[in-house]
Amino acid sequence: MQQSHCNDGWGDNRGPLYDIRQISVGQHTVYFKREIRGRNYKGLSISSDGNMCNGPSRKTDYFVDHETIGKVFYKVEGDKLQIYTETIFTPPLTDNNFPIEIVQKQIPASEDKGESAIKRGYKELVFTDDSLKYCTK
Repeated sequence: MQQSHCNDGWGDNRGPLYDIRQISVGQHTVYFKREIRGRNYKGLSISSDGNMCNGPSRKTDYFVDHETIGKVFYKVEGDKLQIYTETIFTPPLTDNNFPIEIVQKQIPASEDKGESAIKRGYKELVFTDDSLKYCTK
């Protein structure tokens, strides 16, 4: 996985903060994008757009928002991205031509949320606060 970013800056109030993680799925590249606005809003998407500064989009990305995100695990199998998470991502509202197939499985509330996914070959999606960036438009 690779990481790309825009302008540095974490300590002031210049707007939303963004982060991105790149993964290869078959012959395609997709991105996990994170957006944070204030203390109460977090958005996460799976996007085909590699520009972090465009942020997560409900129209074109698989999307999940706020505190419902929880842990996210993923596994690549051929041209499929398998997602194993506490909350299901909502498919894009307008873009029916997403470049890869995404298969989602919800983690049952009774299941250990880390070890079981790792044993099944999933990787945990990890974002850290020190990798958050502001974007200038």
